[in-house]
Amino acid sequence: MMTKKMEKKYIPLASYFDVASQNEITLSFIALENIMGQALPNAAYLNKSWWKKTKPPLTHFLSWTNAGYYVIDVKLGTSVTFSRTQEKIPSDNISENNENTSAYIIRAIEATDARAFILLQEEILQQTDFLYNVENELELTVQQLRKDLTYWKQLKNRTILLCILNGTFAGYAVIHGYKHSKAKHVASIHMAVKKEHQRKGIGSALMNAVEDWASKRDISRLELSVMEHNDAAVQLFTKHGFQQEGTRSNAIKLKDTFKAEYSFSKIL
Repeated sequence: MMTKKMEKKYIPLASYFDVASQNEITLSFIALENIMGQALPNAAYLNKSWWKKTKPPLTHFLSWTNAGYYVIDVKLGTSVTFSRTQEKIPSDNISENNENTSAYIIRAIEATDARAFILLQEEILQQTDFLYNVENELELTVQQLRKDLTYWKQLKNRTILLCILNGTFAGYAVIHGYKHSKAKHVASIHMAVKKEHQRKGIGSALMNAVEDWASKRDISRLELSVMEHNDAAVQLFTKHGFQQEGTRSNAIKLKDTFKAEYSFSKIL
């Protein structure tokens, strides 16, 4: 894929089309911007010709033409339909349960994702008891998260990886590296996937992305905690080579029941 000639902002979109397997795809403008992590230019909202152009000096079209797609319909401000004539063998980033319609990418969070990420957390909190907050306990604001992201870029060892499935936010992994010099090689992980997108390989894909991101930043130890009754998470992390290091008895209280918490780690 000729990403070198493409503007950086369109590379996530190119990654999406590279793993897509369906011959025709309709994406809303919101979905396109979710995939990119940035807003489309005004020209994309105002001119159908912006979508149909395939000649320099513009390069945005490479994000879909390099994967064999071309634009067949544009509803300005609403949606764009892409098509290709040749079949493609599904890649690893195709949903196992819906190979013909679901493709996802994983990318680092951008400041423009702050509101969507908070909403994603709130949605997942309504679906599970496995997170450490409960509904209405999230005190994170859009402004605070954007401020944190700016600080994290200075530290270079913290981020949030987002999984975007067909333009919708499906899950995330928070990587929190330590700032003290003696522990800069260590990072803790918090990960969650929306209930309707579980068992599609997204958890494993997020974990692979976490390890890849961490390795490139000299992080050699990953740490995480799991509630004892979260069997799916225990199975996932064990599958990825994490070792249980300890148990914190009665660490979590769910309603009137105490639960233990398992500590896991992995040396990269």
